[in-house]
Amino acid sequence: MTLRLPLLFVAAILLPSSAHPALGDGKPEKGIVLRLLACEVAKEAPKVFLETRDGRSDVFDLPSSSFTAPMAVSRREVALKVPGNDVPLSDITLLDQGRVFAVLLAPKEPEGFTPTVVRLDDDSFKPGDYHFVNCSKEMLVLKLGDTEVVVEAGKSVKSRPAGPVGGGFCNITMSTRTASGDKIFASTRWLMANPKRGYIIFTARSNGKITYRAVDE
Repeated sequence: MTLRLPLLFVAAILLPSSAHPALGDGKPEKGIVLRLLACEVAKEAPKVFLETRDGRSDVFDLPSSSFTAPMAVSRREVALKVPGNDVPLSDITLLDQGRVFAVLLAPKEPEGFTPTVVRLDDDSFKPGDYHFVNCSKEMLVLKLGDTEVVVEAGKSVKSRPAGPVGGGFCNITMSTRTASGDKIFASTRWLMANPKRGYIIFTARSNGKITYRAVDE
């Protein structure tokens, strides 16, 4: 179960833990908020915390079924760590523009996470848009009605379906692309009238087959 920390409380615990920052470090920023999500579903959510040069958060569960509650940080360089280990699971660098972010954490070999940072206060990211996050080692080709999207291995792409058919639905096909051609692994229909922004996360099973799941904000 995700531990949802109140925003003001998290902001307080991430305030500077030392009297003065080192010279040249710059001043902490205010109003930076992020939400985290593990791309790969785990049987038990790992316990983690966030750390900046100014301090660290309380320990919380890293969810895979939904994003964490908004968590305030004082810097754009944030480390995700586990209790008792000073080696970061992920070094997260937030974008220079914006103050509200989603961070999707894909598993990295041999351990840790590779972050995908999405700016949430971006006017170009609209309801009905999707971020497609490819955590597999395959190149993916998505046909979202009249729109074709290519998502390279380990990358993410923002797009939206176009060209609805009867009943306001859109035909969707998902394929892997190899030298011998495209191979469809999923075919479905999506309702076009989606009032939310969504994330489609692709991962590979142990047998190599690609699977996907959707997470709304």
